[in-house]
Amino acid sequence: MWEFLLIVTATANVVFGQIEDVNAQLFNDRQFEGAGVKSRLTTTGTNYVAGVVANALVVHFADVRLPPKTFQLQNAPTVTVSNTSLTSFRLLPNTFSSLTADGLLHFRATNVAISTKSTVRGVLRGVPLAHQLLVDTAKAQLEVSLRVIKQANGNPAFKMTSCSVRAPSANGDAIPKLSPQNERNLMEALMRELGAVFGKLMCPRIANILDTRINQRFSLLSSKISLEETTNFDIVRSILRAEEKLKRLVRQNLQVGDVVRRTLSSRRDIHARLRRQVQRVRQMNWPAGQQRLMLRAPPVWNSFWNRRKRQEKFHLIVNTFNISRATSLRLDFAMLSAPLLTPNGIEIMTNGEIAAVGQSTPFGARPMSLPPPNPQNMLQTVVSDFVPNSLLFHGHKTGMFDTRVDWNTAQLGPMMRTTCDLTTGSLFCVGDLFPTLRDSVPDKRLAFLFTTLSAPAVIVRPEQLGGIGFSLVGLIDIVTEDEQHVGQMQINITANMKMRLTSTAVKGRVAVDDIVLKTRTPQILVQEELDDAGFLSREILQRMVNDILKQGVPIPVHPLFKLVKPKLTLGNRSLVLETNFSLNEHIIRQLTAENLTV
Repeated sequence: MWEFLLIVTATANVVFGQIEDVNAQLFNDRQFEGAGVKSRLTTTGTNYVAGVVANALVVHFADVRLPPKTFQLQNAPTVTVSNTSLTSFRLLPNTFSSLTADGLLHFRATNVAISTKSTVRGVLRGVPLAHQLLVDTAKAQLEVSLRVIKQANGNPAFKMTSCSVRAPSANGDAIPKLSPQNERNLMEALMRELGAVFGKLMCPRIANILDTRINQRFSLLSSKISLEETTNFDIVRSILRAEEKLKRLVRQNLQVGDVVRRTLSSRRDIHARLRRQVQRVRQMNWPAGQQRLMLRAPPVWNSFWNRRKRQEKFHLIVNTFNISRATSLRLDFAMLSAPLLTPNGIEIMTNGEIAAVGQSTPFGARPMSLPPPNPQNMLQTVVSDFVPNSLLFHGHKTGMFDTRVDWNTAQLGPMMRTTCDLTTGSLFCVGDLFPTLRDSVPDKRLAFLFTTLSAPAVIVRPEQLGGIGFSLVGLIDIVTEDEQHVGQMQINITANMKMRLTSTAVKGRVAVDDIVLKTRTPQILVQEELDDAGFLSREILQRMVNDILKQGVPIPVHPLFKLVKPKLTLGNRSLVLETNFSLNEHIIRQLTAENLTV
């Protein structure tokens, strides 16, 4: 009962602490748990991505090693085609198209150039065959349908649901040479089934690359990346590190397996020793009470279980007691559900949360909708203000916004004194704003140490409803150059924010509307003096806030995409981003290759 009460109390304290850190403007958002980001890859974007990926796949078809296949021609049962191999495969320009419908992604490539090499054996119209046959066509048509699913880690995976090849015409060349008539007879027999032969050659290669390369590698790739990596994320290195980690775990598991086997063997030995001990005790014909006393706690068994309990207790402490503090935040790209494929394109809902490792955000994203389909743009994305607010919340929790303004701060440094004149380099300083502070610690250099009392908040509204609002509640400690604490005040800021876009981040700049300073040390910082602080305090604090925001909020689009001329508009509690983009074709080829290389 006491343990239960302790757990409940501890949980309540944690929850209360989380709520205490939430900005008051976000209290009502604690009931929401929706997607932080909704994206639509339009038909234009889908065609572009499909074309880039298809061209990357084509390069690596020859890398796929599959068991050789033997085909019995149905319209010529006495002829077999074996050891069929692909010698070349090319997608001619402007022949590739894609379509999203029925929950599937459909690809069609026309005028596909395919060349194969096979061994033909048997008898055709009385002519014995033992020839190598070279077949090529530039008029094949390949059709593939894929289902896009969500893996356990939130990354996408692709499952091929259908694949077919049609080849209305082809050229053949037999080695050694056949007579023209016999070669025509062979090609006629083969042409009726050439599509099936090409299909059995090509479709397993596509499935193999999807399963053993793309899906497997995305299963290793974390759906969360640190903010430091968002501007220069190396997906190939990340997958290589994950593969190496997996190999280490496999080796460790093999070693653990050996330990388990030895432990089981040791347990069998212990049980055998116990049985022998029981037999010896019973053979001694001691009184029943003495036998029970001897058998109740055999020394060997006690020793084993005491050691086991100590080990389990040690492992419990190691696994649950974490003394390290998270110092980096991660952006979560994980899909919340499988993508929705419609005639308008591919719609994806992702988390978008920016959080410290092992932490969660105690509020969520409000419901939001994608704008009407616009094929003029490749990508349409709606980003909830939950995304920047999660950054601000966890930044507050980890102390990321703690700021110091002192005598070394550019532009403001000369003013950070209690007393100033021509000899100090400034005719105006902090002491002129706060005479009581100046009289208490005359001729001292000062530092303002800023911390947030609760997480700042960004509230997004359409321009006609006020645009982007910013609010912050913080604490400023004033210390002298010898680190003497002399005063403390609370600061409440409300401001408007202007945003601009780069290809990777949304960056903001704040224009302060109102500042309210409240003294916490009235004997040093007199409230009337704080009320009159005026322009300088506004300038100092506006600079503090803009220093906090200058790094920007990463746009939650996967690092494989580079945005091109993004356009930003403001919605109700969300940012609407419409843009074109480019894919890193070199990395796409690496991801589809047999072996990853940096």
